[in-house]
Amino acid sequence: MSSKKQQLTKLLKGEQADILQPYALTEQQRYFEHASQIARSRLTDYGNALQIELGRMLRDVEFSLDVNLCSSVGLEQWLSEPGVLLLDSTLPLEKDLICYMSIDFQAVHNMADLCLGGQLTDEKALVEKVELSSSELRISCRLLQKQTQVLMQSLFNQHLPISAYVYKQQLQFEPYAYMPFKVRFILDNTVVSWFIWLPVELFLADSAGLSQHEEPVPQGPLLQDWMQVPVKANIEMARKQVTVQQLESWLQGTVLPLELFSDMPFRLGKQTLFYGNVAEEGNQLMFQVSTIAESK
Repeated sequence: MSSKKQQLTKLLKGEQADILQPYALTEQQRYFEHASQIARSRLTDYGNALQIELGRMLRDVEFSLDVNLCSSVGLEQWLSEPGVLLLDSTLPLEKDLICYMSIDFQAVHNMADLCLGGQLTDEKALVEKVELSSSELRISCRLLQKQTQVLMQSLFNQHLPISAYVYKQQLQFEPYAYMPFKVRFILDNTVVSWFIWLPVELFLADSAGLSQHEEPVPQGPLLQDWMQVPVKANIEMARKQVTVQQLESWLQGTVLPLELFSDMPFRLGKQTLFYGNVAEEGNQLMFQVSTIAESK
């Protein structure tokens, strides 16, 4: 037996592990996390301002409002289902940013009833109705218009006329490009809800470049140790199918021609994180990231 004891890796205690926050690996994910933190810090003010504005739209209705940032898991599939109305509105900034709203037909009927001063329609009476009236579409557009106006006022102190329209295409978002917020319109006996989808850039638009918004990484001995944990990665440069005969020739010293990938995947485990290119510099091979893999 060796006289030297094997050095064992120290495990973090439970209370130490709780201190550590998940750290987004890619730059795009870090932008998203930083924008999410900014959005959460402003939700209370935005919700209060939106409740006042909708109160002017629904003068005789007593309600409260709840706005929360939520996960998009499962929502994008819901967007493609029948019975969901999609709307869009363009914010007049230096770079036009588009906000979206998704609301199901039942919620549209309820908001139209409230705006027109009537009672909420019984859900059973809506089962056979598959189309929205022009009044319901107009009220839905106005609802998104009010939300974007309050957004511009609360974020940029600008009160500008903003239009909203029915969005007739299938809605698909780029990874980490939009954040969904659930708006809950709370009445005494029911809750009407919908979602607004805001671009990440909207919460990073008060500075010239996104790179300036990246949060400084909190320092500390635990995080420093965590950042030094080695991870096993691989870069696939080429792939080729060979016959048994070619393999035997290869073992005898025959050169096997290979064609390198134009975009080489960089993987951690089974997950592809980046694509890039390998180049030789001096006596070393260097890898440079060209694109970030889309999340699945």
